[in-house]
Amino acid sequence: MPRRIDLRRCITALAILQVETLLQSLVPGEAVEIVSDREPLMRDLMRVLRDCAFEKGPEDETTAGGGGLFIVRRQPPAEPRSTHMTDAELSSLTIGSTADARGSACPGPLLEAKKGIGKVKVGEVLEIYSNDSGTRTDIPAWAGKVGHEYLGMLAADGYDKHFVRRKK
Repeated sequence: MPRRIDLRRCITALAILQVETLLQSLVPGEAVEIVSDREPLMRDLMRVLRDCAFEKGPEDETTAGGGGLFIVRRQPPAEPRSTHMTDAELSSLTIGSTADARGSACPGPLLEAKKGIGKVKVGEVLEIYSNDSGTRTDIPAWAGKVGHEYLGMLAADGYDKHFVRRKK
């Protein structure tokens, strides 16, 4: 039976921290049940916990009276290989600047990438170091959204190296 956490009448920031802490102790595929009395809290959790799957759970005695039960399942990490360039091509890139966001949790690596892209000229490559798993989806999405080219990532010793070419 999955663990259950009751977030009714809980402040959003505290609820997110509680759920993130609990999810870190789970292995991919394991789930936690969340009881919440606020849909906006669950939408916030879905935005923050990108490496999780959410589903509405069944009603029971603890969710009666306006509460809702949600099941959050930790997903396996994204495939660490590049979809754009080979590992050899990524390893041989000339780097214009490096943004080191190791030890920083979301949204830290993305903020470092945003600052770092301003340090490279159009056509140059920014290398971003991060050990936050959310960066594997955040950096490619950000690069595409703002018009830069995400080249891929390499797994290093305890962190990932992401490569973005400045396009404008």
